[in-house]
Amino acid sequence: MKKLSLLISVFYLAGCSTSTITKSTSSTQIVYNVDVTDYEDDLFHITVFTDGLTEENNVYNLPATVPGTYSNLNFGRFVKSFKAYDKAGNELQTEKISTNQWKINNADKLAKLVYDAEDTFDSDIKDDKVMPMAGTSISDNFIVLNTFGVLGYFEGLQTNPVKVKIDYNSDWTIGTSLTAGQNGYYTAENYDQLADSPVLIGNLSIASTTVNDIKVGVYVYSPDTTVNADKIMAAADKILQSSAAFIGYSPVTHYNFLMCFLGVEEFQNNNFMGAGALEHSYSSLFVFPLMGGASKEIKDDLAHEFLHILTPLNLHSEIIQPFNFEVPTSSEHIWLYEGVTEWASDIIQLRGGLIDADEYMDRISKKLSINDRFRQDISLVELSRGVYSEAVTMQFLNFYNKGAITAALLDIKLLELSNGTRGLREVFLELIAKYGKNKPFSEKEFFDIFVDNTYPEIQQFINDYIKSTKPLPYIEYLAKLGYNYIAERPSEDSRPVLGLQIGMNDKQELTLMDVDEEGRKSGLQAGDVLFKVIGEEVNMQTARRIFGQISAMNVGDTVEVVVKRGDQEVATKIPLQQRMNKHLFEEMDQLTEQQKLLRDVWKRNL
Repeated sequence: MKKLSLLISVFYLAGCSTSTITKSTSSTQIVYNVDVTDYEDDLFHITVFTDGLTEENNVYNLPATVPGTYSNLNFGRFVKSFKAYDKAGNELQTEKISTNQWKINNADKLAKLVYDAEDTFDSDIKDDKVMPMAGTSISDNFIVLNTFGVLGYFEGLQTNPVKVKIDYNSDWTIGTSLTAGQNGYYTAENYDQLADSPVLIGNLSIASTTVNDIKVGVYVYSPDTTVNADKIMAAADKILQSSAAFIGYSPVTHYNFLMCFLGVEEFQNNNFMGAGALEHSYSSLFVFPLMGGASKEIKDDLAHEFLHILTPLNLHSEIIQPFNFEVPTSSEHIWLYEGVTEWASDIIQLRGGLIDADEYMDRISKKLSINDRFRQDISLVELSRGVYSEAVTMQFLNFYNKGAITAALLDIKLLELSNGTRGLREVFLELIAKYGKNKPFSEKEFFDIFVDNTYPEIQQFINDYIKSTKPLPYIEYLAKLGYNYIAERPSEDSRPVLGLQIGMNDKQELTLMDVDEEGRKSGLQAGDVLFKVIGEEVNMQTARRIFGQISAMNVGDTVEVVVKRGDQEVATKIPLQQRMNKHLFEEMDQLTEQQKLLRDVWKRNL
């Protein structure tokens, strides 16, 4: 998943369980019908047909969590009714035994389940808000259907084949990577594949292309014509070509980008905490506000999501499949699935000529600056393991910053040790060739595997910067490429700033992550929760307007800020400061031959 924070302008198989899910020997096929023809009631009407169940299959489960979200989602919360019937139409007794589970008495007689599920976008349920790219929506003009949001599985039958039919407005278009079968049904090998296949329906524009034998489709819903599939495809073309050159072969036969753009007001009214995309094996689902200035972020997200066809699709540990949707337990290798993928999404643009070295270094600078807003006492492995816990759950966004920078440094280290013959890309592709989609690596042995496939010195790198919290050696490593480091200097941007590092705490509250000298003089502390600025409460609806107001002020003007510190409210005034650029890199005047050679191999695919 790749998520963008709308407040500070800042992605698949990550959460995994060690529980064992045995493959079913039953031949029972599960058939789902999803009816959204009467979309005015804002409900998904679900019918699940089956027979041949036993008492071992008497529990129907909706997911508590899903791949790539790092969240406890509990989709059972959105079910409004639930009934079971036998072949004669007689109702069977059911019991809700947990948030996401229903027990069916006399399951051997079950012919169908009938239930309604509320969509998540505008649900009245406000706690543990589902991120839009992982959610569901029913609208007059479109349907967002993350299949895991409304469809479940019977205990013990997660690996059985399934079919699904979706009844929708006949004038609409459907976008999905599910396999089309007969009589309007889509098929999937099992529930995991079904859950791995989102659906977008509505008044969609469509575009397609072929890259390295991969058929790529773009399906776009937008409330106006400022964004459409042709424009997205034009923006994606060079990204796809650069990705193909980086990968060097075709890991999949097809891939679809499903993209839903919402009006800014609608986006804000739904109280979404962020926008972005959720990746799947053969598609990705994007939800963005329709606003200017997002084109670069969308391009970067297109690159990030598409590159997930490498990992975790073709490089993952043994606890990935089948996924345990019931018990949120994480893998220690999210840093690999997300951090390395994010690094790749930037380096392909450098090596493909979409950006130059200065732009790439600017991205490193921005990632380092964003990293400053997160806790520095959590290692990438600890963050991976603890991503579901309240203590670190909002820290997962740093996979796309610290995780990506760590991967970038590892690439430089590998290139140096191999005398320019193998970087992270080459090692990555070698491991994919060794393992692949159907041969997982050992969760606990992966670091040893990585070192065995590279160099003994890499063990210390892993111990220091992935397993531990030793400060990243970006100054030393980027000097090897011929770049000097500047800690900070005044920005050419004349707009003033508060001088506060604002991030999110574990309760998803805007929090002061770091306070500079002026802030400390004014009585503010790291950990204070931002409450009011210029007399107005700060939230998703007001933040852009408030900080836009501040941008129009002058350096030296004072701004009233109110924070919450425990049970207290602390009010103070802060002078606005000159904007500073941090973590800057500039090319050295004279490069050594070694620096020139290393930079040359760094800038291209080997």
